[in-house]
Amino acid sequence: MRFFVAFLLVAAVLQPAGRMYAQGHQGKLFIIGGGQLDDSLRIRMLEEAGWKKADPIIAVTLASSWGDSAYYWINEPFKRLTGGDCVLFDSSAVHNDEKLKKLLTAKIIFIGGGDQSRVMRLIRGTKAGEFMRRARENGAMIAGTSAGAAVMSRMMMTGNSLKDTTERSTFPVLRAGNLELSTGLAFLDSVIIDQHFLVRSRFNRLLSAKIEHPAYDCIGIDESTALIVNGSSATVAGRNQVVVIGLPKHIHVSPSGRLAARNMPVSIYIAGEKFNIKR
Repeated sequence: MRFFVAFLLVAAVLQPAGRMYAQGHQGKLFIIGGGQLDDSLRIRMLEEAGWKKADPIIAVTLASSWGDSAYYWINEPFKRLTGGDCVLFDSSAVHNDEKLKKLLTAKIIFIGGGDQSRVMRLIRGTKAGEFMRRARENGAMIAGTSAGAAVMSRMMMTGNSLKDTTERSTFPVLRAGNLELSTGLAFLDSVIIDQHFLVRSRFNRLLSAKIEHPAYDCIGIDESTALIVNGSSATVAGRNQVVVIGLPKHIHVSPSGRLAARNMPVSIYIAGEKFNIKR
């Protein structure tokens, strides 16, 4: 690990800070299912992004209400690996043109955990989402963990159920109209992502998503696990698994609103394995 970090720091000493990246080279997505991030995932992130010394890393703390602590949790591990501080992008930045422009200089934009609905509420009516998309079009990697993973798609899981008042996160019954979806940052257009997937037993809500929105790729990413998206190719990295629920052959709803389906394939991927993903 030390050798790799030293290589990153030395390989581009002459690389200028704050540069703009070439148009037409869309950056990758690095989508983490939450939980404990060890250095191997961060190093993989730096490697996949092509990070060089002095390339800015933006720490987006919009999902968290923990203030300075949210920045510390993102910044300190990256600082240990890169030797430099991340650039803070908090709730005050979404209305600040100079801070928004810093997104366009980033090599990595990392969206931390918390509440994905809070992210979208804070940037609604601002240019923050547009600037992030422009940064990716210029080659920046967009990374995120937990809530930062959920916001990657256009159709975003909020984590709320609309009809169940108990066991809200696990969805004890597969019923129509129970899953609350909202609008995310739309880095992926036809994908629905769930995070903390295996450790928090979230199969029922992803099954609900697939049955009610069969045209979408429905993907569950477990903790300490990342999905690296490059164009239409997705690669798994990290400790655990990524689950993809495929298209059933027949879908119907009972008079009481219970969801039903036939022959619904489930694929489980481990580190190093790849599959195609909708963009």
